[in-house]
Amino acid sequence: MEKIHILTDSAADIPEEQVEAHGIEIVPITVTHEGRTLREYYDITPAEYWKLLEESATVPTTSMVTPAQFLDAYRRAHERGCTHLLAVLINAAGSGTYQAACLARTMFREEYGEGMRIELVDSATYTYIYGHIVVLAARMRDMGDSFDAILGVVKSRLSRVECYLGVYNLRHLKKSGRISGGAAFVGEALGLKPISHVYNGAVTVCDKVRGEKALVAGLIKKVSARVVQPEKQTALLLYGSVPAARIDEMEKRLRTEIGFGAVTRCPIGPSVITNTGPQALAVAFYGAPRA
Repeated sequence: MEKIHILTDSAADIPEEQVEAHGIEIVPITVTHEGRTLREYYDITPAEYWKLLEESATVPTTSMVTPAQFLDAYRRAHERGCTHLLAVLINAAGSGTYQAACLARTMFREEYGEGMRIELVDSATYTYIYGHIVVLAARMRDMGDSFDAILGVVKSRLSRVECYLGVYNLRHLKKSGRISGGAAFVGEALGLKPISHVYNGAVTVCDKVRGEKALVAGLIKKVSARVVQPEKQTALLLYGSVPAARIDEMEKRLRTEIGFGAVTRCPIGPSVITNTGPQALAVAFYGAPRA
């Protein structure tokens, strides 16, 4: 009989109540700031981290999960009698975490042979965009679905999920070096707010709108053009340090203008917010399968 363990990294931004309810193991990415090291998920909340970013003159650095951390997780699962382990991990194009998990799997097999089947999945995306799929996998396991059925659903979902991300303030992007000081100056002077498409392993700026009020409308327009059967799915409303009124407006428009059957809100954690800055707002949804 299969005994399945579900694992992910902390960048999945899965709320604690879901982690606890479904026995999901979270392997932490670490954040270093002014000599202090914090484990994402365990040592700092998203809201606390947003405040740190807004008040700090320096940009914290994040460190991938190490092979040793993954190997320890695999060993613990094996010792508990698990026959299968599924790990869905942060985009390999943006982090070395997935490669570390692969190296740890090789090390595990050198010790234990094929004593436990380990499947590692590169989500090709970030935050709760893949975190909610990890939760789905754990729910399927809890309902008695087979490992292969769970793996198939995870890969199918990841092939269709995408996201649009808007940033209200360019100051952090300038501070982190992701845009030049000149570009930030011009953008702020014109009131430009970039919108990026998070899709197929890449984050690509696809539009710029002028003014804070235009950002919600711009995101709605982008999502509407690509979503498939919104009435049958739940939109993921992902947010940083953004006024509640903006988040409420976005949820209302997702329901009334696009017709999503439901909307789930989730805060964005340190791994992603470190790159976007705290004033970020995003919508994840399912579009057409990638070829």
